[in-house]
Amino acid sequence: MKISNKKKKDTIFAPSSLHGISKWIKEYRDRFSIDINQLEKTSRDFLTLNKSTSNKQTKDKKQLNNEDDDDGWTVVSRSLKKTRQRMVPSTDKTLSRLRAKHKRSNQKKELVNFYKFQMTDKKIDQLEQLKMKFELDKQRITQMRQQRKFKPF
Repeated sequence: MKISNKKKKDTIFAPSSLHGISKWIKEYRDRFSIDINQLEKTSRDFLTLNKSTSNKQTKDKKQLNNEDDDDGWTVVSRSLKKTRQRMVPSTDKTLSRLRAKHKRSNQKKELVNFYKFQMTDKKIDQLEQLKMKFELDKQRITQMRQQRKFKPF
């Protein structure tokens, strides 16, 4: 066996007080730490770039609408601005009308008597109500008849 005379390069590690999971947590937090000034700068740059591109697109659309095609045809496109304005109710009267219409449509969609026992219960309740009304009407009629009789003394 031969022993080499070469010295191994020692890697120097900086002594750290963090080990294991606490070290990983610190590395994770450091990775996502944000400099507020840098964030503000990048967001402003993005917004200005976005604004310029959107302005350029609207100009291109307007220019396209005003120009004629190669064959002499005019390109027509529709705008959604008018429909948006129509969709927004402007007065309380129209708001209340829309709410009532929505309520009516929801009532039509709702299934009140879905099961057969619900329908029979509803019929029984209606019959009981009719009987009660009939009894009240009978009492009213007897009272009216008693009041109608002529009593001279």
